[in-house]
Amino acid sequence: MKVLRRLLLLLLLLPACAFAQTDSADAKQPAEDFVIASVCVASPGEEIYSALGHACLRLQCPTHGLDYVYSYESEDVSHKVLDFFAGRLKMGVRAVPTEEYVAQYAPEGRGVTEYVLRLPIRVKQRLWQQMDQRLQYSPVPYDYMNRSCAVSVLDWLEEAIGRDSLEYAPWPEKYGRSRKEIGGDSIVNEWNHIFVCTFVSGEANDVRIDNRRKVIIPGELVEVLQGAKAFGIPLVEDGCNVLQPTTKTVQPARVTPLMLSLVVLLLSLVNLRLHNVWFRAAVLTPCLLLGAFVLYLVALSHLPCTQWNWLVIPFCPLPFLLWRWRRHWALPFAAICLAWIAGMLLYPHQIVDSAHLVLAAAMAACNVEIKKNTARYQTTSTKSNL
Repeated sequence: MKVLRRLLLLLLLLPACAFAQTDSADAKQPAEDFVIASVCVASPGEEIYSALGHACLRLQCPTHGLDYVYSYESEDVSHKVLDFFAGRLKMGVRAVPTEEYVAQYAPEGRGVTEYVLRLPIRVKQRLWQQMDQRLQYSPVPYDYMNRSCAVSVLDWLEEAIGRDSLEYAPWPEKYGRSRKEIGGDSIVNEWNHIFVCTFVSGEANDVRIDNRRKVIIPGELVEVLQGAKAFGIPLVEDGCNVLQPTTKTVQPARVTPLMLSLVVLLLSLVNLRLHNVWFRAAVLTPCLLLGAFVLYLVALSHLPCTQWNWLVIPFCPLPFLLWRWRRHWALPFAAICLAWIAGMLLYPHQIVDSAHLVLAAAMAACNVEIKKNTARYQTTSTKSNL
């Protein structure tokens, strides 16, 4: 980063020194293309962390051969999955050579597109200075919603340009929805979608948040910037530069969560007559794992946007800790599951997917089976005693 600091010093001194040696008014500032600022967007990928794509800020100084992208990056989650769900993962601003940044997407077939910003040299100087300072900041807790890549890039540009000098186009109607809905609708892969629907709740569902905080999708960030003006001039230059073409797009899953949920429901309905312990386990295992996961996020995790979650009600594992007294709670629990389904159908909630409703129905049927099996066992036991 020493090279970046030298460049920063050069950027600050050029207007006052090098160009002050001439009487020419045009020479008092370096040329506008002395620094080139742009926004780069990577296309979505198959993995959950890449489902929305990625946005970053690119700063170039062709004169000195410097070319870096800046973005918020988290720690490598592959070795810290538990830290992620506990909310202990860290993130910070990183500077990566653009060539290295683009190359990392090639194996996944993801494309990278650049949109050059039309900014005065003084703003680009300020932007580079601010990004250089952010590199020195201590890591902060990972926050995929409030410090997402797209939100961060927009914040950085606003700070460098100045709120009063940046004018947005009228916001489309879709920004009247919550960040949860905006993000969820853009995810193609059904498994990624239900994963997000399951654990992202709380403030992500709030529609009252400022529209600028709802720009969480990199592709929509570009749309917002293309409709914006800085100092009365369109912020983004016409056209774009394809740094790497997209060779692979995200495809819908062949086996969807809804399909597997219907299989679980079918097993629960068949087991109402069979009373087979293995069928019961096949129904309870996915439902209770889901419930335990959601309960952990709500009660113990510090992960952002994991406040109260309505999925706790039909999938709560706590009653099963009182298995000995199942004859007392099994039927009421089934009634609660059915009431929850009815409520969600009448008043749909953002975190509830169709697969959740089907699993809740399977949970209700399983509890009815537990009650019937317990009653049958008690009847058989009584006859044996007689």
